[in-house]
Amino acid sequence: MSGPAPTHRESDTADTVDTGSGGTTGRRRKRVWPLTLAAREGAATARHGRWTSVMVVIATAWLIAAPAIADAVGVTRLMEAEQAWIDAGGHVYIATGASIDGQQNPIPTRVCESLASYDGVEGSFAVTRSEASGTLAHLPGGRASIYSASAGVLPFFQVEGTNAGVIMLTEGFSTRTGVTDGDPVTVIRGATPDTAGSASTILTARVADTASIGDEYDGALISPDTLGPEADSCYVRTDAARHSAVAAVLPSLLAHDGRTASVSGRLYSNEFTVDYTTAYEDRPLRWLWAASALALGLMWAMVQWFRRSHVAIYSTFGMRMAPRLIMQVSEWAVLAGLGLAAGWSLGIVGALALGARTEPSLSIVSTHAALTLIGASLLVIVLGLRPTGTLLTALKDR
Repeated sequence: MSGPAPTHRESDTADTVDTGSGGTTGRRRKRVWPLTLAAREGAATARHGRWTSVMVVIATAWLIAAPAIADAVGVTRLMEAEQAWIDAGGHVYIATGASIDGQQNPIPTRVCESLASYDGVEGSFAVTRSEASGTLAHLPGGRASIYSASAGVLPFFQVEGTNAGVIMLTEGFSTRTGVTDGDPVTVIRGATPDTAGSASTILTARVADTASIGDEYDGALISPDTLGPEADSCYVRTDAARHSAVAAVLPSLLAHDGRTASVSGRLYSNEFTVDYTTAYEDRPLRWLWAASALALGLMWAMVQWFRRSHVAIYSTFGMRMAPRLIMQVSEWAVLAGLGLAAGWSLGIVGALALGARTEPSLSIVSTHAALTLIGASLLVIVLGLRPTGTLLTALKDR
């Protein structure tokens, strides 16, 4: 049998099969749609989808932005709380000598000072409270506690020394007296039963925030590099990673006459104390992208349900699963790309407007956007793999 040759425009092609007796018989099969044509169809649907396309873009933008904003603000609050805890002495240990028969052993100044060179230690210094009280020469009648400290107190509080010498003032002392950082001052030490009063040379005042070592130092004067070989206490600031490891070795390192030192954290902690690392890892908002991806997948399923007659027309004209999937994914890619750009921008602006820090905002919003889009795209692909009927099947469902 013979017939007209199939053309490129026809949706069917003809194959010939040898019957074994010298003749042939025709077998017809459906022609596969070109994938590039299917991709163009999907892009065209996205462009001309009107309110459906607008709805998908807006939903994508908000489902990316809203959870990301909430998470970025939450992480910023967590970071601020942790920084406040650190500023209050969260990573500071206080070591004192063991108590024997009511007498407290001293802390070796040299060993305490050398701890700053250990891995995991950010600073250390030894300190002893003077029996004498003191004041500044231009503040007659004033009275403040005076502490003698080792030289490590300056880098511990990030204070710059001078050749002429410095005297450290706490912020409370500075506020009450009006003495500011860099002022030249003379320290007057009061007399004690064992020593006479004295006046120092002209020193440079350095104001430091001593909240990390305790409120007992508020309003006091701290004299650096005036401590003998033994001290009352040793303050050690560690980093977050080796906080516990440093605490474990401090008692033996600061031992005196074979007796280990007593070491305690500057801030009291128990099982109810917040572990900021765990709180960051366990925060529930970090998983909101999954809910957003699921919501986008359900929305896309609803769109495809209302379009089932539209899709059935393509199936009637020979569009198989692969080109149909390409068509739907192409439409989704166009709309999701616009939603991603809008959602990422909205997330960054919204997070910063609500007080989130820049670095976590960029990281968290980008992560939420990427994971949400990946999760939703996987659902779109799964939905695109579903079998679909022809136009006749769709009409029967009505």
